[in-house]
Amino acid sequence: MRGWVTLLVAAWVAIAAPAQDAPAISAVPRGPGDLDVKEDQYSKLREKVGIDQRLGEKVPLDAPLMTHDGGSTTLGKLLSKGKPVLLVPAYYRCRQQCNVVLMGIFDGLKRVKFKPGTDFEVVVFSFDEEESPEIAARKRDELMQVTGRPLKQNSVLQGVYDHRTVAEWNFTVAGKAAIDQICESIGYKFVRDPGNHELLHPAGVVFLTPEGVISHYRMGMNYAPWDLEKDLQLASDNGIGNLVDKLGFVCMKYDPHSGRYSVHVMRLIQAGAVVTILALGGFIFGNRFFGRPKAGLSLPDLEGTR
Repeated sequence: MRGWVTLLVAAWVAIAAPAQDAPAISAVPRGPGDLDVKEDQYSKLREKVGIDQRLGEKVPLDAPLMTHDGGSTTLGKLLSKGKPVLLVPAYYRCRQQCNVVLMGIFDGLKRVKFKPGTDFEVVVFSFDEEESPEIAARKRDELMQVTGRPLKQNSVLQGVYDHRTVAEWNFTVAGKAAIDQICESIGYKFVRDPGNHELLHPAGVVFLTPEGVISHYRMGMNYAPWDLEKDLQLASDNGIGNLVDKLGFVCMKYDPHSGRYSVHVMRLIQAGAVVTILALGGFIFGNRFFGRPKAGLSLPDLEGTR
């Protein structure tokens, strides 16, 4: 009798257990397949992110922007000073990439001899229409606490590289229409992740000429001071910098795909050929006009001295 009871209990447990565990079998997978689904969705979103370089095109100068202090401006007003503009697409509530871009720009510019607000303008442009001037002001204050420290007295950099601050940067926000206009003009593509509501976006900055024309891009999140100096000088149509700075472009080539400069071998060979021709010309000219014996003088009679 006990054996039959045991069998009945076991059968009941076997039948009842799936009914109790049924809610755990969800329509949303919870194993490795769930990760694959999320990764596939993320990959499809990432395919929509990138930068289509539009060199030589003009940005919308009248697109309305708001500054961190609640004022209104446009790219046209910021360009009215006749200086190049470093346009930095970054939204202020980004928890990772945008912060790295902003700090990378600051670290590079603090060693550049050109000064923001004087020789060029830095415009941080938020492409999140949900951000307000108050959020921009908060981000500016955060950066000021980190980067606003003046140089120490009697520092070797004082008076030369004395712009270790973001105080002269322009922190701006905009509405959706203006964001769409500006991002479309510079080829900047981003999407919002529906899962966490964050923005997926590329990393890169844009250099504008004083007329608002896209000069070139620089990709990534690390910006070497030498590169930034050349970027700004090129964007300014060589209006800033000295002759030595300008000659630095002679043997450099800009790659629009990587947003970097490389040595142009052919230009280097051409420059070497020009230097060689000039050197030979100088030698021939000098020998012709300064190397001949003076009139009335003759070489010594070597035969008579033997």
